[in-house]
Amino acid sequence: MFKKLLSFFKIIDEVQVPASIKREAVYKSLKEEVEILPEAEAQSEIIPKQRKVERKRKEIKDFGEHTQGYKEYCLEKTSNQHIMKTSSYKVIDRNDSTETFLIEEDAFITHAEHRMLRIESPYFVKYIQQEYNPITQISENAYD
Repeated sequence: MFKKLLSFFKIIDEVQVPASIKREAVYKSLKEEVEILPEAEAQSEIIPKQRKVERKRKEIKDFGEHTQGYKEYCLEKTSNQHIMKTSSYKVIDRNDSTETFLIEEDAFITHAEHRMLRIESPYFVKYIQQEYNPITQISENAYD
């Protein structure tokens, strides 16, 4: 239906859907290959704290007071942003669709439309979903 509307108003000539990629089977040898990796070096001044496994977390009465002095990081640069608040963070890896963070203590992600999310892991990965746009015929970042 959408395709017919775009064609009717002569916005586009015709929507072309990319062909699927055909892949052949990959065969691996039966021999087990062992690769010796050099020891990992400390890449950051941030040392993750060893956390205990707890069933119930301490309730935060005043979020503003609890996060006073925390750093903020904008996870998506749109009009309706997701903001990460943490005492200390470092971006340890970044590519087209992901960013990997090392955080020292618990982090909090806030958004106007959703509830707050508490990150208790020392590592956090932000993923940007890619969607195909039939009008421009390219994959674009899909922010909600």
